[in-house]
Parts: sequence; structure tokens; C-alpha cells
Amino acid sequence: METQNLITRLQSDVQRIIETVETELLPLEKNVLNRKPAPEKWSILECIEHLNRYNRFYNAELERALEYKGKPAAFNPGWMGNYFVQSVSPENTKPMKTMSHLNPTDSQLGVKVLEEFLNHQRHLLKLLTSAKGANLNRRAVRVEVFRLLRIKTGDAFRFLVAHQQRHLQQALRAVAVMA
Repeated sequence: METQNLITRLQSDVQRIIETVETELLPLEKNVLNRKPAPEKWSILECIEHLNRYNRFYNAELERALEYKGKPAAFNPGWMGNYFVQSVSPENTKPMKTMSHLNPTDSQLGVKVLEEFLNHQRHLLKLLTSAKGANLNRRAVRVEVFRLLRIKTGDAFRFLVAHQQRHLQQALRAVAVMA
């Protein structure tokens, strides 16, 4: 996979995520943002807080991974990276269990959750720009749910963006239920 094409596609995806949050979620009232579409479902802010918890970990991991100045090479997705990306892909409708420290259920949340999320997205865009000169094949990024595992830097970028797309769609479905 051409590294530049991957980075450009991911940057475009992140930019769309930012635009969606700014236009679809930020204008909503706090009570709407906190309303659950069903008792067992997450509210809009719970979806976004879940992503913030991942972003706090992965943005730092990606930043560390990009400090290593290896020779840039064409990116080849790894089997483990493909597995993780497919498991969180927005097209995968299979429900997944969330580890308790990543589960924001019943948290008291406000609009700052959205602001933090947007800051994480802007940071991710900067990391993707830095990645243009990096070797994304290096297994440098720990997996949040099992920190002994490491995946390729490129796979970590792919995973993070796919995971965000999945839960943003979940948040938008919650908006639609409220309408």
C-alpha cells in the first residue's frame, strides 16, 4: 500500500470526523447529548468519551512511535493490524464488549468531551503529517487492551480512525433517535 495514499486517505477521514462533530454534535443541547437512545445504549457523549479514552492512549503511542527516524517504506498492513481494523470497522455491526476502564457508561459528561475530542483529532492530523517521513511498518505501537502486543504504526493509525468512525456513526444514530 502506498504510504502517501494511506496518509492522505486517513487525513481526509479525520477531517470529515472533525466536520461532522462540529456541524452535527456541537450545536446540540447538553440534555440531548446525554440522553440514551435505550437504557443499555450509550449516549452521544458516552460514545465520544469512549473515543477520548482511546485517543489519550493512542495519540501518545503514535507520537512516541514517530520519534524513531527509520527509512520510509511502502506500508504493508500486518495480519494483526488487519484483524483489529476489521473488528472495529464501521461496516462490522457485531457488538463488542468494552473493557471497564474504557467504558464511560453513567459518567457525568459535558460539552468539554466534544472539545477534547476535537483537540485529539487536530493532534492526530499533525501526527499523520509527521508520518509522511516515517516507516509505518515498524511494530512500535502498543495495543491498549493488551499492552504486551505491538502493532505496526500504520496499522495503529488505521485502527484509531476506523474505531472513531464506528463510534461516531453510533453517536449519529443516537441523534437520529432523538429527532
